[in-house]
Amino acid sequence: MTPPLATADIEHRSDTAARLSEGIYSFPQAADIVGRRNGVTRGQLRRWIAVVIAPTGETHSIDTISFLDLVSLETVRRFRDQGTSLQKVRKVLEALRVAVPSVARPLAHRSFFTDGVSVWADIVGRTEEIVGRNSQQLAFRDALRTFADEIRFVDDVAAAWDISPWVGIDPRVCFGAPVVRGTRIPVKTITANLTGATVEEVADWYELSIRQVRGVAEFYA
Repeated sequence: MTPPLATADIEHRSDTAARLSEGIYSFPQAADIVGRRNGVTRGQLRRWIAVVIAPTGETHSIDTISFLDLVSLETVRRFRDQGTSLQKVRKVLEALRVAVPSVARPLAHRSFFTDGVSVWADIVGRTEEIVGRNSQQLAFRDALRTFADEIRFVDDVAAAWDISPWVGIDPRVCFGAPVVRGTRIPVKTITANLTGATVEEVADWYELSIRQVRGVAEFYA
């Protein structure tokens, strides 16, 4: 007869299950996703996550991050791609935490992409205005809107990310690993099979269209 679980064991398993449902990513996994276009390093992500989690920028010893952290890191990357310094990103987050203290990850909240963008100067004006009238700032605003189109929100919180027309990330599916959109098939499963089989064969094995398989391969490349 199996002995009953201790209360501490039950709480640990419950906490683990809750974290799995939120998506769990190692820093190498996050670097693969966030750095898919410009090769963000793990060291950069660790500096960025310190800003996302604590505005002081103190070093954290965490080994895994959540889906909301992943979305926040993608937003930071887009900030940086537009030439925004990490210090300015920190100031944006400080202002957002004052404006919406009930939101744990404001960079992964709908208000940041909609109302937050339109009144950005009012929120961040107490420190530095990031979005204004010059072309670079307007370009960043457009980039935010594009990113918002990729995210599916539930109760105004990012719940899934359509990272490409063929690839999706949902923390409730395969623990948040990138999958073929609309399925539970991990992207890595498809790419691993493509090393020894044709696109047509892989599509047949997994009941996918040839375009889906090619789209996944192009994304992974």
